[in-house]
Amino acid sequence: METTKVKLSELRIHPLVLKIKKYQPNPFITFSMKHFPKKTAVIVVLRDGIYYIIDGGHRYYSAIEAGNFESLDCIVLDITDSEILDTRITYNLKTKVHMSEKCFNIEHILGLIGTNQGKRNDLLGMDKLNDENEFGTAGKNRFEIACMQSGLNFSSRTLRKLMGVYDYEKTDNSLGLIEGIDDGTYKIDTAYKLMLSSIEKDDKKAVKQKIKIEALNKDVWFKVFEQSSVDLSNLKKYRPQFGMLSPTYWTMKEYRNQGEMKYGQEDTLKEYLDNSRKFIEALIDIMDENGVFVIVIGESYAGGYKSIITQYEMMILETGVEIIGKCPWIKSNSTPVMVKDFFRTVDETIFVCKMKGAKVNFNPLMKTTKEGKKMVKKSHKAKDGTNRFFIQSDETIVSNVIVTPVVNDSEYKKYDPDFTHDAPAPMAVYQQFVESYTLPGMTCIDIHCGTGQGLEVFARNGCNAIGVDIDPVSVEFCNKRMNMVLGERTESELQQAA
Repeated sequence: METTKVKLSELRIHPLVLKIKKYQPNPFITFSMKHFPKKTAVIVVLRDGIYYIIDGGHRYYSAIEAGNFESLDCIVLDITDSEILDTRITYNLKTKVHMSEKCFNIEHILGLIGTNQGKRNDLLGMDKLNDENEFGTAGKNRFEIACMQSGLNFSSRTLRKLMGVYDYEKTDNSLGLIEGIDDGTYKIDTAYKLMLSSIEKDDKKAVKQKIKIEALNKDVWFKVFEQSSVDLSNLKKYRPQFGMLSPTYWTMKEYRNQGEMKYGQEDTLKEYLDNSRKFIEALIDIMDENGVFVIVIGESYAGGYKSIITQYEMMILETGVEIIGKCPWIKSNSTPVMVKDFFRTVDETIFVCKMKGAKVNFNPLMKTTKEGKKMVKKSHKAKDGTNRFFIQSDETIVSNVIVTPVVNDSEYKKYDPDFTHDAPAPMAVYQQFVESYTLPGMTCIDIHCGTGQGLEVFARNGCNAIGVDIDPVSVEFCNKRMNMVLGERTESELQQAA
């Protein structure tokens, strides 16, 4: 309905209303009117040039008390005197003070108005909200008094939760929790739990951002060893917390300078699995007790399906480590050999393993959600039929399905355009696992380092990098690459195996 401004001097309380209601200035309404730009209109009727108030007497007297109001917004009704009291009842049923205004008034009652958020939270005792013996500087009794004076029909503890949400939304109101409490979407306890969830997600995001900044500033070293990875006992002193190996796939390629083992060219699958186990056990022997390592392995369809991945998985378990999970790796532009009576094969498998009983560091790689913002979402209903809600962050954990193109030669050719390698893994594959399972300052190892893709990713994530390869050409290239990556020669070692 349209409002009109009416001077205070032209306003009076209607005599019929005065018979049933006694008014006096209300300090909390006075305070609210001074500080909130939006005022609820007073309901009036016009009689002989005087506007008679039928609803809004407290606002009228508080405006006079405040001393800085010349007029009030009014809604003028065209009704008879016989309709006044019924109309007043109707408007009183409709009148509703917004929850944010109630919180503002409570804040005034508690005497906590200010701008220093940290001190405010200390005063409210929000950090120990669930401890009935701890109520902050404000004190339990003051919250009880605030409940009583504000006419709120709930406990002081519930009020503390409400004020916690109100205080939080002063710095982040993107979720609209107070609005949700006001319109009945959330109970106060629900809104409070959503707030805690939001804070937790923000804290995790801040930790990841801190890790990324630390990674950029971390001084790291690298070492590259020319030797077989069957025996890594000389590297035991480094105790790497993260390992990666992309071993030769059986019967697929024949690599240069592979020594007597001719790994990948064994006559039988059993021999290949036995040799693979030697590499894995050598790595396990030098890993930190809380270490994680990742194995990239592919299936061979030469001469028919061999069930290599299944048998490889069983072989890993036989070594005594735990498999956290496995990731299908889909090569989006793969050009495999066509298999008779089967589809085009573009997948390989990545096993993520940990030492037995290891306490794993896991800060997963994230991606932006479809909405791209933090928001409250509705989940399934509870057994009693009530709605449930959860906080969706603006980011979500990436899935275990990895999709990348095959390696782009430019990832390593920029360090030496003449260097070649038959099957390097893309840096994006390393990045997902290194970012998720390491922290700056950790030591990482790649025991089939090849082109040094993993070593560069280790270093760029603030980790010390150890590489092992039996091919002297690859070792020489990795040293060259890492010196260029780090900008100067650091603590590189080139160690010839005995």
